[in-house]
Amino acid sequence: MTTANGFDPMAQYARLSERVENQGKDIVDLRSNMNTGFQTINSAISQLSNELRNNSKTQWPVIWSAAGVCSAMLIAAGTFVYGTLSSRQDRMETAFADFTKAAITRQEMEWRQARSAEDRARMDASIKEVRDAQVPREELDRVWQSYDQRFSNQQRQVDDIKQAQGSVYGARDILLDLRDRIDKIERRMSFKVD
Repeated sequence: MTTANGFDPMAQYARLSERVENQGKDIVDLRSNMNTGFQTINSAISQLSNELRNNSKTQWPVIWSAAGVCSAMLIAAGTFVYGTLSSRQDRMETAFADFTKAAITRQEMEWRQARSAEDRARMDASIKEVRDAQVPREELDRVWQSYDQRFSNQQRQVDDIKQAQGSVYGARDILLDLRDRIDKIERRMSFKVD
């Protein structure tokens, strides 16, 4: 049974099954090879230990070789640790040198404290001046209320004057007055022309 894109699930399953079986055989072969190798190593070690036991002579070359290997390993480890500590010591000395360059001396700290105290005193004095120059809100309200009352009084007086003037000399009177003036001007013009 093949699908439209050419995929056959049964063939795929057969391939996977074959691969699993091959892997199983490889694991069994590896296990047997490892058992054989361990048995060989075990027999070689047993043979070596039997030789050492049966031989009454001290094996100085083996002892010196083992001591040489141990000392070489200790020297390598010591060199590694020394190199690491040395580089860290160099970095620490550099960091300490940078810190000492950036460190502030006692005299400079005292100068900075004195400077900040002066700045604070100046700022307090300027704030006090501003507060002393301020007018309290209640007083300002009274002054503004007084201004408002004066403005309303002046507006009332202006309105009274307009009303009084309007009642004495109204728009009709102004028009009549203007008409009389125009008539007078026309008469004068007519006398000058004749």
